[in-house]
Amino acid sequence: MIDFIDTRKGYVILIMLHLVLGAALKFAPIITAIAYPGMMAIFLLDILYNYDKGSRAGYYALYMVGYEMVYRMAGAPFSWELGKYSAIIILTFGLFIGPRRNLNWIFLFLLGLLIPAIFLSHHSNPDRLYSMVMFNISGPLSLVAAGLYYYKRIVLKEDYFAHLRWAFLPAFTIIAGLSLVANIADLEFTSVQSSSQAAGGFGPNQVSTILGWFILLALLYKVNGERITPFKWLDWLMLFYLVLRALLTFSRGGVMGSLLAFLGAVTVLFFSYYGFRKQLRRSLPFIVIGVGFFVGVFFIANKITNNFLLYRYQGLNTTEVMTGQRTPGKSMLTGRDEIMKADFIVFKQHPLFGVGYGMGELYRARYYGQYAAAHTEFARLMSENGLFGMIFMLVGLICLPTYFFFRSKGYLTRCFMLAFYLLSMFTMFHAAMRLALPGVVFGAAFMRIVTLDKLLKGEHK
Repeated sequence: MIDFIDTRKGYVILIMLHLVLGAALKFAPIITAIAYPGMMAIFLLDILYNYDKGSRAGYYALYMVGYEMVYRMAGAPFSWELGKYSAIIILTFGLFIGPRRNLNWIFLFLLGLLIPAIFLSHHSNPDRLYSMVMFNISGPLSLVAAGLYYYKRIVLKEDYFAHLRWAFLPAFTIIAGLSLVANIADLEFTSVQSSSQAAGGFGPNQVSTILGWFILLALLYKVNGERITPFKWLDWLMLFYLVLRALLTFSRGGVMGSLLAFLGAVTVLFFSYYGFRKQLRRSLPFIVIGVGFFVGVFFIANKITNNFLLYRYQGLNTTEVMTGQRTPGKSMLTGRDEIMKADFIVFKQHPLFGVGYGMGELYRARYYGQYAAAHTEFARLMSENGLFGMIFMLVGLICLPTYFFFRSKGYLTRCFMLAFYLLSMFTMFHAAMRLALPGVVFGAAFMRIVTLDKLLKGEHK
């Protein structure tokens, strides 16, 4: 099944199917929602039938990451955390169905670090307790499952670029859905606050994050001379709409995260691949045109929003825009810094084991002044997992990626590794692990992309 996307005809059929699912988001959202577990079942059967040939489970998991947002916009009738659960199930299934490989002990160690905080969570309502634990542990669990599956998994360059397109397919669904549910002509912008209306009535931060993921994928294909859709014109059209819709949410995290990750990838290519530096000089006119393209999209979006978009990226609030006077000492983190301060206080009071999954919200009400879910995964790990969370971050999020990056010689491996790693880390900073994206994409950063000749020569070892 995974090879169906390799032909232009097959890819066009898949695009049309996802456009229909996007339209159903407005007229019959239950169809869009049911398609999510339906696709998971099809993927699991395909993995079983083909014994995970070509590491298809990895690409299917990335597809589930992209479609998760659409599923939630359709009402998430089965489980709110189905995106994380489905990714964990697919990756674990592929891990044991596919060719035998040693489980990386570091990720098993990270898994062990997550367990103690489970026993510290408590609530009088068992259902509420279950929800508290699963909401906060499912993100780190998806990261561990992804790490176990992807770490040092060797994939051919040709297969990688062909099959990673599965991860981009939900972009057609979300663009079609947003165009119908939140048509640009019907949007009104009267402040610099994040726009739930422009995000289709859903959380703008999460919608912007997913759109940023699709933007990054499209840009990585472009910079490597590949098409992410069957046609060049469609590549640029999708980029235009993805950037435009991401900007209109007024949530800066998704846009800034994708650009930061892309700049990191370009930097790696520039310094580690002579062919890219040579190509860059030849492509200078096209680069200028590309920069102009994105500046043009920003100006279009700013005009649609009556200049409020520009004010948003300048860090102004609505009162400052109206009065023309800046508020002294104001933070651009929109309250995240205060929530982080509350988490630090909790960590100082419970440094060893933390307070347990979901309990941080109760303590934040005490120190922050109101109930607030974690917006930054790093601070949440400290407050709810204590010293174990600190070790999790130090080993899993810093030492291991650094070791892998400098041990990897291939420019493509380094390019995608740094891009995926930066995006996942930035997402964890501004949106914690509410989505499956940061955990699964973090794991996908550890794939090793090789050419066929190097594989045959054994140079990948």
